[in-house]
Amino acid sequence: MPITSSCIIQKQYSELLHIFEEYSQAFVAFSGGVDSSLVAKAALDTLGHNAVAVTVRSEFTAQRDLNFARASAREIGITHKVINIQLLKTPQVTVNSASRCYHCKKAIVSSIKGYPVFDGSHAEDSPERPGLQALREAGVISPLALAGFNKLMIIKTARHLNMLSAGQPSNSCLATRVKTGIPLTVEILNYIELVEEIMFDLGAVWCRARTDSHYCHIEYGTFSEFNEFEAKQKILTTIDNSEKLNFKFCRK
Repeated sequence: MPITSSCIIQKQYSELLHIFEEYSQAFVAFSGGVDSSLVAKAALDTLGHNAVAVTVRSEFTAQRDLNFARASAREIGITHKVINIQLLKTPQVTVNSASRCYHCKKAIVSSIKGYPVFDGSHAEDSPERPGLQALREAGVISPLALAGFNKLMIIKTARHLNMLSAGQPSNSCLATRVKTGIPLTVEILNYIELVEEIMFDLGAVWCRARTDSHYCHIEYGTFSEFNEFEAKQKILTTIDNSEKLNFKFCRK
């Protein structure tokens, strides 16, 4: 009998489940994206109600992303907990240096107390990334990496399991939109979120509004025609002080 792709995926998923068999409880650092969703699904399938998805909400979290995380947790069926923290109270984060992600992840992990913590890092994530270094130092477990899952395997497995997150574009926190060295403030983060929300409302399926005090470089993707002039005008009329920025749109 030939080995089907479905059999291969199921075997890979079984290896992921096996990792959780060593534990009686688990907190899954949960964004709702495909990586952390697959980890949450595996934790739930192995540990049942002893698996909890934990989303940390900060100034860097867009409301749209939090809403999707909640919807994804409901679809998986896992208990979902939201923890609120204020990352801008951490000076090493606010200065937005090249090590921002290290200090940010360190603060996030320290806010999750109790069970062993699992995250969605996978086999293709560079161990030299500052954020990943912080996770390793904190003892966070990365089952996808341990089971040898790369990004393509993750997406194929999520599709096989009919997961909501399988078609979700990759995302990152709002702080990643700000050029390194530009201090992070509530105002600039709120501005980025508002710009991206306008883009989504006008039909973008994903968006990154990269900005500092001089420019706003908007990267986006869409399945249909998109009126960039309309988007710029709506941004200018909706958000205060937008006229001070130079706008550039880049469809990808």
